[in-house]
Amino acid sequence: MTRRTLVPAIILSLLSLTAAPVVAGDAPHVIKEGVGWDRFSVGENANHLMDVLGHPDKHSQGRMMKWTKEGLNCLLDDKNQALELRFEKKFHGATESGVTFGMPSEQVRKIYGDATKLDWRGGGMKLIWPSRGVLIWFHDNKVYQIVIFKPQA
Repeated sequence: MTRRTLVPAIILSLLSLTAAPVVAGDAPHVIKEGVGWDRFSVGENANHLMDVLGHPDKHSQGRMMKWTKEGLNCLLDDKNQALELRFEKKFHGATESGVTFGMPSEQVRKIYGDATKLDWRGGGMKLIWPSRGVLIWFHDNKVYQIVIFKPQA
């Protein structure tokens, strides 16, 4: 490769690294309890989330923003800030502590300990660890949604 062809190749390589909206396939899929994932974080405003993920799905309504293809959605507070971040199986991620989608509740409880709160709704069970900022929904006793929120005392 000559210098004349090497320089354009380097420039093209650098251009491919420029900022683009973050989607589920672009970055490590580590969900930090009480924080979020990458730039999809608790407390961020709706405009920032749209800069990061692009416009939400058209079926997003009111305070709920959805990016179904990426397996992400969030609930906004009355100031348009992310109150809860919800990760679905399509996200293909895991918590920083190692909880994965499809994991049995017994294994999750070995990782986090006993939940502070337990609730049953519509055939599903949710376990909540407020001090960690994580809530996990189970269906057929397996993780199917991970919800992140600001840790509570």
